[in-house]
Amino acid sequence: MNDLTKREFVSLMMGLPATAFLSKVANAQSPDALNIAFMADVQSWDPTSVTFPVGQSIYKCVFDSPLHYSSDQKLQPRQIVSRKWVDDNSTRLEITLRDDMFFHDGSKLTTEDVKYSWVTRPHKDKKLAIAGLLQDLKDVEIISPTQAVLVYSKPSPSAEFYLGFLTVYILPKAYHEKVGDEGFVAKPIGAGPYKLVDYQRGSRIVLEAFDKYWGGVPSIKNVTFQALPEASTRVAAIESGRVDVAVQLPFREAVRLQSKPELSVNLFPQAEIYMLQIPSYVETYQNKDVRTALHMAIDKAALAKAFFNNVAKPLQVLATPGSSGDVPGYKFPFDRKRAAEIMEKAGFSKAKPLQMTFLTTNGTFPNDYEIAQAIAAMWRQIGVDVKIEETTVAKYLELNHGAKLPGIMLYSWANATGDPENYSGRILNPALRFSAWKEPANGERIAKLFAMKLGEERLEGYRALNKDASENSWSIPLLQPAANVVTKKTVDLPIYSQGYILPAEAKRKG
Repeated sequence: MNDLTKREFVSLMMGLPATAFLSKVANAQSPDALNIAFMADVQSWDPTSVTFPVGQSIYKCVFDSPLHYSSDQKLQPRQIVSRKWVDDNSTRLEITLRDDMFFHDGSKLTTEDVKYSWVTRPHKDKKLAIAGLLQDLKDVEIISPTQAVLVYSKPSPSAEFYLGFLTVYILPKAYHEKVGDEGFVAKPIGAGPYKLVDYQRGSRIVLEAFDKYWGGVPSIKNVTFQALPEASTRVAAIESGRVDVAVQLPFREAVRLQSKPELSVNLFPQAEIYMLQIPSYVETYQNKDVRTALHMAIDKAALAKAFFNNVAKPLQVLATPGSSGDVPGYKFPFDRKRAAEIMEKAGFSKAKPLQMTFLTTNGTFPNDYEIAQAIAAMWRQIGVDVKIEETTVAKYLELNHGAKLPGIMLYSWANATGDPENYSGRILNPALRFSAWKEPANGERIAKLFAMKLGEERLEGYRALNKDASENSWSIPLLQPAANVVTKKTVDLPIYSQGYILPAEAKRKG
């Protein structure tokens, strides 16, 4: 076995895109204003319509969330103040809402809005992302404006995990019915700490504190999210002082900014995994030898060292190290020589290379494009002719949800819950549109795990699935990435392992 050399990495990083133009960014001089250099715009202003981890910070500002995950992945009350199972089969979950919640138009949030958002609309429009996430929720039985029972079609012991996750938001029934889908997306309202006052697609999102928010009026009254997808632009924005906060910078740039006395740099392991999504419907990847060779050729430790100074952790399975779905003692081998032999067995070599498309974002996740370049270099050494194709999260989701990925995709999978159901249970579930590898047998296996009561037997089932997934390379786990948030020293912003940026919890120092 031989490691990826320093020279390889240096050569891969030559010619990386740099930005000569910095978008106009307003200075945030007011003590009650916060200007944020963010890596993406929202995909839609209907948060129940899309699976968009990157946008959760913005959605939580405008819509709040039913339950809330703390940085240590503990589920906490939010709009829902209590919940309990009222049967022995985990099919009836009683919830109680706060009684002091208002939407931005002044109307009260009630269980009618819950039923409309989680049952009525998803049952009518199966294309909504929430329809997939809450596919087993068949009814919301309303007891009172603040009490209801969520009724599931089959045992769903992990159902409450999803009440603080991704697409599960509460929309205003009366307003949405009045303006329709298009009207709502054009002028969205929620019950969050901020209301939308200005939106320029692909440029900026301007928010203003909501004076009837149940949690009180935030000390930060005005928030601007600048959509700056190019990482170098975000670096320039925070270094020049044009913004107060910048997120997901290239790791080496974040480390460099630690020397700036006016900035605070937070580096931390993120509740995400970098992985390679492999489309089972592309004939090339139906060959297990091809998948195994591609997996075995990747030096994950070298990636962690070169791009994250070993703060990121190499992954052996589709779970973060030490989490409940991790497999202690298991290690998938890195062996470039053996990988070349397996690839040759599959009919490919340097003389007759495998032609493949490799999709990646550029600047959306820390070092995403550079990591893709490094992996491509590793693959070329075993007889693969790699064409790197730059894409966006929105385009990837469109292709993946439609089972139209043309090749392997480098993606960062967020899991605020930490539970293995939201790693392999969704990544490999062929019944869900999140999956790229659609193995029917996995569907039956995962369905059984979904129905199991919470406990060690269920976790052992997921660990076995995770090990099999790595052995068969249905999806290739790479790293638990190291995230970063850079702020001015005058800003006190709580750090979340999920990467959330929540201005309602921020304060100005001094």
